[in-house]
Amino acid sequence: MKMKEVCGATGLTERAVRFYVREGLVTPPSQDRGGRTWLDFSEENVLRLRSIATLRKAGFTIDEIRSMGQDFQKNAPDAAFALRKRLRKAISSYERLSAADTALADDLESYAALLEREVRGQPVPRCDQRKSFSRVDWASVLEWTAMAVCAFLAWKLYIWAMDRLAWSFDIFALMLNPLTVLLPFVILPLPAALILGSKAGKWLYRHFEYVP
Repeated sequence: MKMKEVCGATGLTERAVRFYVREGLVTPPSQDRGGRTWLDFSEENVLRLRSIATLRKAGFTIDEIRSMGQDFQKNAPDAAFALRKRLRKAISSYERLSAADTALADDLESYAALLEREVRGQPVPRCDQRKSFSRVDWASVLEWTAMAVCAFLAWKLYIWAMDRLAWSFDIFALMLNPLTVLLPFVILPLPAALILGSKAGKWLYRHFEYVP
């Protein structure tokens, strides 16, 4: 089954499916063709993807789903217990938050003061304590990088072609100067290279982007 059919059958995006494959949650057969890896999903793979989506919606982590897939009888009880523990903690946090009405506060500081007693002793979330790259616009990074590479390659090819012409025509070689070399490149090869690089960068992002 092809990727498009799998996405339609599971309701998942191609991005999510490829992420689950990279994480080892589902292992469809693959073939390398044309410099790209093609995945061939079976009905069992589709069922596993549906199950993964359901478990993720329920709150299980990637590691917990992986462990249950490896040995369900052994690891499922611990994973379910860990999820119930997280849910109880979330309910407790909700109850504490409900006790502090925002109508009693005038600004962020006064609202925080209302909650201070309720959250005393609670740690700051771990995600706040480590460096995050979530704000990096990887789509733009890939697009600009691909554009720069294409522009560089186009320039090298253009210089090579100009050198060949200069050796072939002595009169043309005498007339060469930086302006006459640069202007034709800026007018045609450079825009074409930038357009090609932009499309290549967007293609790379769509097919290989990471899903947290």
